[in-house]
Amino acid sequence: MKYVMLFLNTEAGNALSDVERESWYAEIMAWYEKGADGKLVDGGHQLDGPHTARTLRGGGVFDGPFIESKEVLGGYSVLETDSLEEAVEIAGTWPGVDRGYITIEVRPTLMMG
Repeated sequence: MKYVMLFLNTEAGNALSDVERESWYAEIMAWYEKGADGKLVDGGHQLDGPHTARTLRGGGVFDGPFIESKEVLGGYSVLETDSLEEAVEIAGTWPGVDRGYITIEVRPTLMMG
């Protein structure tokens, strides 16, 4: 089954210095090179900043994501694993989760039609 890892940027991650951020990104690139032990369906996709977002709600279109949180969706990756537990275990190896630099939501995908 496929699971989406949604990467939510945190205040701690946003507060990193340029040197700290470069080091963290190097860890992330190494994680992708490892390929989540063959469970990564595609490479990651980083999203542009929330200032470029448009939200459709109640028939209107609004600037920004307007999420009721200080965490902002920053990107996603897709895993193919045998269980949600395995997907969560892999997501837990993402660099920076243990340091609060990022929050990851893992969610199963649904087949349409």
